Amino acid sequence: MLRKIEDYIDSCIQNGDIYGASFSLITPRGIDQYYHGKQGRDEFALGLDPAMLYDLASVTKVVATTTRIFQLLSDHTIRLHDSVTRFLPGFTHPEITIKNLLLHNSGLPADIEHSDRMNREDLITAIYDCELEHEPGQATVYSDLGYILLGWIIRTVDGSLARSVQDHILYPLAMTNTGYNLNRPKVRFVPTEFDLRRGQIQGQVHDYKAFLLNGESGHAGLFSTLTDLTVFTEMMLNFGAYQGKRVLDENVFDWLGAYDENGRTLGWERYAGQHQYYHTGYTGPMIAFDLDRQLGLVVLTNRVYPTRENTAWNRDRKEVLDLFFKK
Repeated sequence: MLRKIEDYIDSCIQNGDIYGASFSLITPRGIDQYYHGKQGRDEFALGLDPAMLYDLASVTKVVATTTRIFQLLSDHTIRLHDSVTRFLPGFTHPEITIKNLLLHNSGLPADIEHSDRMNREDLITAIYDCELEHEPGQATVYSDLGYILLGWIIRTVDGSLARSVQDHILYPLAMTNTGYNLNRPKVRFVPTEFDLRRGQIQGQVHDYKAFLLNGESGHAGLFSTLTDLTVFTEMMLNFGAYQGKRVLDENVFDWLGAYDENGRTLGWERYAGQHQYYHTGYTGPMIAFDLDRQLGLVVLTNRVYPTRENTAWNRDRKEVLDLFFKK
């Protein structure tokens, strides 16, 4: 399987679907890490190495937000059936619960129309006052808005989303190169898209809503390295524990197995198997793990460099998932 995945990613690089990829495979026998290709072209055509930092885009949803929400559920600070308005009184829809947000069946739209033309205050107001497209629980629509709200709930409970994620997830796992708004040399960040307004985006969050929210959101904004995300995946494969530290209660993994709403469980997407989970991000990253076979996969790349118009990796990534999950 490893050779097939490696060969396939190499073919994606050779075909120009992506410039390069950092990826790891975790098995009961150990961990294999690879850095293939470049971080970009022209002045950015530098070979990849373990120090490179990637914009995780929506992988933020599972590494940061879902994980912290699971912790708060386990210690009974919040409950799945709590209304969002318990924590965000200004939100328009008291019928929407935390469970709805995690399952992406809140009825909220996938996004805010024309959010790329908004300022921060307008975006916040639009999310609080957003009209529903469906009754909660009736349809699955993958929505950034639900995870922005979950991030605000964490901030309400803990005082700061970034500090909460740092203290309760990243610090226990010694993920020292992961976080929001990382203060690192610019050259260490793999560049994402060239934007007409923002120029070459490198070291700032690519997602515009997260950018408006000061780079700190429940749906996007996290940066990380392959090594750090591999550690996170090891923790998930070990049912919440890593090197003697318990980050998630084991009951969390019962919750993951209990839900299957149109291919989604709480926070994560499900593959065909009973205990196979994954999540992807707009810029190209992917994290996947199979609890039954004790296998994990992390792939980091920036498919939007230099432009989001190249969508080939979206198709390629599905093939990588198939190679990983299918025996």
